[in-house]
Amino acid sequence: MHASVIPGGEDPPTYQAHCRITLERRTVPGESADTVQAELTAVLDRAAAAVHDFRYRLTRGLHREPFEADPDAPIVRTLTHHAEQALGHRPAVRAEPYWTDCALLDRAGIPCLLFDVDGAGAHVATEYVDLASLDRLTDILTATIADF
Repeated sequence: MHASVIPGGEDPPTYQAHCRITLERRTVPGESADTVQAELTAVLDRAAAAVHDFRYRLTRGLHREPFEADPDAPIVRTLTHHAEQALGHRPAVRAEPYWTDCALLDRAGIPCLLFDVDGAGAHVATEYVDLASLDRLTDILTATIADF
């Protein structure tokens, strides 16, 4: 969870009467919008009990279902096989803390998974990809598509 937007205040020397915080809390497999709302409500209730004059109103915004690829799914086994051949080791299967269209595709019955290049800085000014990794990914995906 992170506080992505925090507007409030009028000028530096004044204690502000109010502040609005927009939180982003992503769901992981096993959670729902309701469980996340209950978690946030419990945190805010504790803050309200501990801080004089603290009040809150929690308004649910956009909710996206989490996604978790099945390691035994044919598409995952096929890609893992070709990735191991190209990389010389079995790729790690792990969860990621961000949302992708895989959740939508999965719910529609379309086999999917996430597999990416080496690089860093996703969605920031210094985003980059290792070009040799991009070449390997192209080979892995081509073999996976042909085999699948």
